[in-house]
Order: sequence, then structure tokens, then C-alpha cells
Amino acid sequence: MSEAARKAFACPPGAGQVDGIDLAFLDPADEAQRRALIKAEHPELQEALGTGLREVRRANETMNPTLHIAMHEIVANQLWADDPPEMWQTAERLTAAGYERHKVLHMLGSVVSAQVWGALASNAPYDLERVRLELAALPEGWEAQAEQWPLERSRNRAERRAEERRRRQAH
Repeated sequence: MSEAARKAFACPPGAGQVDGIDLAFLDPADEAQRRALIKAEHPELQEALGTGLREVRRANETMNPTLHIAMHEIVANQLWADDPPEMWQTAERLTAAGYERHKVLHMLGSVVSAQVWGALASNAPYDLERVRLELAALPEGWEAQAEQWPLERSRNRAERRAEERRRRQAH
């Protein structure tokens, strides 16, 4: 596909209004405006983002709305820049396999989040070869991970911390 198709997949032009902003006037090529367009794709998170909530519960999942948008931004920026090119190749492959765009972005985001977590948790450097391997493993890697998420994602931060305290006290 073309560069235009890749960029439209990363962040399509907006329509409608959010917070009094006509999304049609936002330019996805501008990173700040791209962020606004990404946020607009998540109307279910608007209130949480506006009030600074650190956790929201959607269906059986607890998530951090700011982190969720940040992962979308990283994926969109990588797709926009075509760096690494395997991001777009994987997005095309997953789309051709029948996955819808937003789910593909989440799959790509799972690879990104592993890199971000490694950098934050242990100062690990960006591992492009690992990224390539994880992208190549999609969707199977995503599907296997998704089976493990329901319990962990259904608990809020307080529940997870209490469980961790119980484990530490037991040892």
C-alpha cells in the first residue's frame, strides 16, 4: 500500500466535534493535532481524561486512560514515520487476516508496551530485534496474552497492591 494509506491507518482524518473542536480542521501530520484525533477516537475515555482519573473500568477491564492514549500515540507515530517498517507490514498482514483497525492498533501496542515497560522497569534499551520477533508472532502472541488478561485487568490498583502485600507477608 501507499504512504497515504499507511498514514491514514495510523491516524485517519477526523469528523465531528470534540470539546468544541471541529476535528475536520485537525492535521494528522502535526503530532499535537494527531494526539487530539487519537483522543477523539476514544469517546468512552473523554471524561476520565478530562478529570485526570488514573483508572477506569470498562466491561471487565481496568485500565489507565492516559497510558492507553499514550500507547496509541506511540503506535501512530511509528506507523506515521514507517519506523520500524515492520509495524506497517504487520498492520497490513493483520488487516488482511480480517482484524479491524482498532484491534490491530492494540496488537501493535502490546509490542510497544513491552518495550516501554522494559525501559521503565529495568532501564532496558530498545530492542529492535525483539520488536521484530514480537510483531512476527502476531496475532498468535496477542491471542495467547489476551487469554491471561481478564483476571488481571479486572482488578483495580488497590486490589493488585493488596494481593502483592499478601504475597510478601506470606514469605
